Amino acid sequence: MELLRQSIPFSNTMNFLDLKQLPPNLRSVVTYQDLSQGTHLFYQKDAVHSIFAVLSGRIRLLFYTDEGQSIDQYRVHAGELFAEVALFKDVYGCSAIAEEPTRVMVFPKSEFWRSLQQDYALFTAFMRHLTHRLHLTKVMLEIHGMRSTRERILHYLRFIADPTTRTVRLEQSLKRTAQSLGISPEGFSRTLKQLQAEGMITRTKRIITLHEPYNQIG
Repeated sequence: MELLRQSIPFSNTMNFLDLKQLPPNLRSVVTYQDLSQGTHLFYQKDAVHSIFAVLSGRIRLLFYTDEGQSIDQYRVHAGELFAEVALFKDVYGCSAIAEEPTRVMVFPKSEFWRSLQQDYALFTAFMRHLTHRLHLTKVMLEIHGMRSTRERILHYLRFIADPTTRTVRLEQSLKRTAQSLGISPEGFSRTLKQLQAEGMITRTKRIITLHEPYNQIG
């Protein structure tokens, strides 16, 4: 799901990473934590104390089965909130590991929850964020259920394209985007070239513009 979560806005008017936009009581308790590559931010089944946002770097979320198998959940990139479920849990349901030097904002659970109850703008922004997150999950399930590489790519591009310009800016490398879609990098590159030859898209490096008729996925 990570490629669809490259830059999820919390709302059109509020950014949780901008201290000036937060309620004063929440702003006053925000702290920061710097992690070196490979460092755990928290472990699965640790007692919940905070939710987080990535300021820079990247966090990998891993779930461990009872048999000890590790399962990737997703990666969290700069500008994204994570561990939101901690608001309703006593322990973390996964482990969080820094994949590179990373800085996170730390929101204490108790104060974040209190602020949600007292500040309607904050509550609305948070609900929009969670709703969008659920929709992204639904779209990724649809994409991975498609057998055709071509349809996977088109479905993805249609979803993330700007509705006005019909343009997509790929924030990740082509290799990582292909892996997230469940296709080979070679297949991804080959299909993009074919779509461009057919006049369905134009592409300049990581900027892709759709030309084929489509309805934006909602």
